[in-house]
Amino acid sequence: MLYMILLALGLAALYLIHVNAAMKRVPEEAHRASPTRWTTEEVKATYERILKNDVDVVNDLPPKQSRRYIVVGGSGLVGAWIVSHLLARGEDPASLRILDLAAPTAEILERGVAYFKTDITDQSSVSAAFTHPWLAQVAQKPLTVFHTAAIIRPYERLERYLPLSEKVNVHGARNVLQAAKESSASCFISTSSGSVNLHKPSFWITPWERVPRRAVQILSDQAQLPQRHDEFFSNYARTKLETERFVCAADDQTSGFRTGCIRPANGIYGVGNETSGTVVGLYLRSGGSPTWTSNIIHSFINAENVSVAHLLYEQRLIEQSQPSSTLPNIGGQSFVVTDPNPAISFEDIYTLLVNFSKTPVSFPRVEPLPLYIIAHLVEAYVYIQDAWLPWLLPKIKGDLLQLQPSLFAISDVFCIADDSRARKAPADGGLGYRPTMSTLEGMCKELVKWNQKATAKTVRDIQDKVADGPVVVGPEGIEVKLVAPEKSV
Repeated sequence: MLYMILLALGLAALYLIHVNAAMKRVPEEAHRASPTRWTTEEVKATYERILKNDVDVVNDLPPKQSRRYIVVGGSGLVGAWIVSHLLARGEDPASLRILDLAAPTAEILERGVAYFKTDITDQSSVSAAFTHPWLAQVAQKPLTVFHTAAIIRPYERLERYLPLSEKVNVHGARNVLQAAKESSASCFISTSSGSVNLHKPSFWITPWERVPRRAVQILSDQAQLPQRHDEFFSNYARTKLETERFVCAADDQTSGFRTGCIRPANGIYGVGNETSGTVVGLYLRSGGSPTWTSNIIHSFINAENVSVAHLLYEQRLIEQSQPSSTLPNIGGQSFVVTDPNPAISFEDIYTLLVNFSKTPVSFPRVEPLPLYIIAHLVEAYVYIQDAWLPWLLPKIKGDLLQLQPSLFAISDVFCIADDSRARKAPADGGLGYRPTMSTLEGMCKELVKWNQKATAKTVRDIQDKVADGPVVVGPEGIEVKLVAPEKSV
């Protein structure tokens, strides 16, 4: 009997070693899509070039349209760049209106852009913001609405928690869409997510399989979308797809209400406010993180490129709404967009930050499978605490809450975005999307801004975080400091 037990334990250990190795292996398909890594010399040259001459996408912007604009979520990363780009191309600040719970930067307000504190889950709050009178000189202009607001909870996959994402991502979006219709808007562009394409992977493979099932996934407009709830990587993706479908279904060329969605690849990064949840910003603010994803290859997209895609889609819909237009109708559709370069690995990001950040940053390697097993235990604890023993067990908060299986379903998948349809010319049914800012340039730009703002106090504070390590035992219990790569809008 003891022999059998030892044999079973030995086989189990070998199987776990096999699964752990598979989770670290780079499939040949992913390697072909992104065969080269950033070198220190290449990064240094790009960083120094951007330090001397900032890079932007002004030349990529479509021309001024002389319309009114409501940007829902206009204080967030993507929304703020849409507002900035509208101003940069010459739109009248009086014709711009930001709807958000958080206020935009003082710079935006000082330029004359209106801000309305708005809870999009409250229909009356949305209606009040939409119907507030415009200044006389812009009141008769046609209206475009950009909907960029979302709540991002990528760590939840159980249907029990679906309402937590639906409240903002689905019901809030419905409220905004309805208000746009009632306000006679003629163009409505919503920010979706490339993650709606993702199918949940399977890491528990057979002994003869070398990589997890669905380890490499191509995010394209033609990809088959998940159908059942358990096929989505998380509740976030399911709610974004539900919203995408009713936004696209609302497109009506006859009535003149044109709609569409932009699917930014995972994940969005770029220069934003101090709380923006970009992967670069999170790493810098925390001093790095234990990592099990250094080999993982993802397509990233700069928030400025996301903004350009929204503005291009607006331009196409306006053009196609003209009676004389011969362009293909692309209303009511969704377009995947990404940066104009091959996908990168997380190791590339580490090369940039470790070598050129003014503040301390490090990425100690950890094995993926032990964390994946712990993630299931965290998920089970959260469910038990919430469903059965809320009076007995304390809630898990902070970074540890994100360490659940859904995190691995996106962070441990090789996500390669294909935006070839968006890049097609308008005459061929595309957006004419041709961004010029690469991922290396965009991440260097974000790092340059961080380094310019970093003070001696910032350095000391982050040094303390790094010195404490990823696990801190304090008077309030155990705190796990883990930066989870996440999708940011």
